[in-house]
Amino acid sequence: MSKEENEIRGKDSASFRPSGKFPRIPRSLFFFGEAFSLAISAIRQYRFQSSLTLSGIMMGVATVIVVVALIQGLDSTIKGALSRLNPSSFVIARMGFSDMGDPDFMGMLKRRPPLTLEDALDIRSNCPTVRVISPLYAKMPFDPINVRYRGEEAQGPLLRGVEQYFTDATGILVERGRPISQSDSTHRRNVVVLGQLIADGLFGAEDPLGKQIYIDGQSYEVIGLLEPREALFGGPSENQLVLIPFGTFDKYYPEREKEFMQFLALTDAPESVDRAMAEVTEVLRRRRRLAPDVPENFAVFASNQMIDIWTQASSGISLLLVGVASLGLLIGGIGVMNIMLVSVTERTGEIGLRRSVGARRRDVLWQFLLEAMMLTMMGGVAGVAAGVGVALLIQWVMPSLKAAISPGAIVAGLVVSIGVGLFFGMWPAYRAARLSPIEALRYER
Repeated sequence: MSKEENEIRGKDSASFRPSGKFPRIPRSLFFFGEAFSLAISAIRQYRFQSSLTLSGIMMGVATVIVVVALIQGLDSTIKGALSRLNPSSFVIARMGFSDMGDPDFMGMLKRRPPLTLEDALDIRSNCPTVRVISPLYAKMPFDPINVRYRGEEAQGPLLRGVEQYFTDATGILVERGRPISQSDSTHRRNVVVLGQLIADGLFGAEDPLGKQIYIDGQSYEVIGLLEPREALFGGPSENQLVLIPFGTFDKYYPEREKEFMQFLALTDAPESVDRAMAEVTEVLRRRRRLAPDVPENFAVFASNQMIDIWTQASSGISLLLVGVASLGLLIGGIGVMNIMLVSVTERTGEIGLRRSVGARRRDVLWQFLLEAMMLTMMGGVAGVAAGVGVALLIQWVMPSLKAAISPGAIVAGLVVSIGVGLFFGMWPAYRAARLSPIEALRYER
């Protein structure tokens, strides 16, 4: 062969040699692809154990997604309802918002004396920061209330005796007609303002304004309709309010039904609320002759305090429910460890062969870790899909239970599921990496 031919062949062969400029496929991609295929093979080989493992991971992640969605939806709904209250107002009551969950609620109720009109007059005279103090009678839901119009009877009415500042303090506006006035209360007129649900139940398509209805046998003229509000959890709401003048309530109802009197207080600005609440507390402690070391036997609270109390309560509930849901992840993780240990035992020969052809211990370690993480990630993906589906189904069946599906919760569910595989796959992967190549090959024979 001539020198020229050799040069040409050399150039041709050189043109087919890798120049080193082409990108190399990272080994990690091969690891992930191999781990994924091995995980699928493990699931197919151990169908029953894998189904239990994946179901545990799936239920754990799905429960976390649903719990977080419901808590966040509930949180936004309640905070939205509380934020509608006038920020310059606060409430003085026999029992507080935070007392509702106390196990000794009924005992506390018996030990606390009711508020009186004399308390309101004293607050009005001796609390300069309080611009308005407006008493409110609240008839309890468990007391029978009969509200009728012709042959129709209202379902679940919430009767309140109010003064003119009720709408200012609560943020509940009159959509049509007019609100209760001071003159209505002073002259004890038989007039009423209805919530939307009560009005619709009694009148249907008929215009309620100017009509006469009967409340516990007494005739009242409908003078106003409250704006509709969204109910929490489908329960009692402002839509079921029946508002009559404070003086009219005082005229018709006995003393035992006036034990749940409350005061709505208004200040000039939101910044004055704390000072006004301190003044009211001082006046009521003096009137009730409470010693300095004796706690209050009444409640004074503002809307922002109710939001803070709810935030603390919802955080505790969330942690509790997420902790319970994590038991499913724990059970799934134990199943992953079991499957991986069996897999290591059955693939001892394969591990020995890989080690004998140059695979390092960390290569074997990462192979089994990635396999375990792929296994739990499949359960996590299925759990996220199931959790989102259940949350949407709950919202469709019960629209009042808002379910806010959080992208953060979805990402957290996937991360936690992969973390479960990493944690519980560590011991089987370590055992596989520590196998001696000679002993592993001998085991196959």
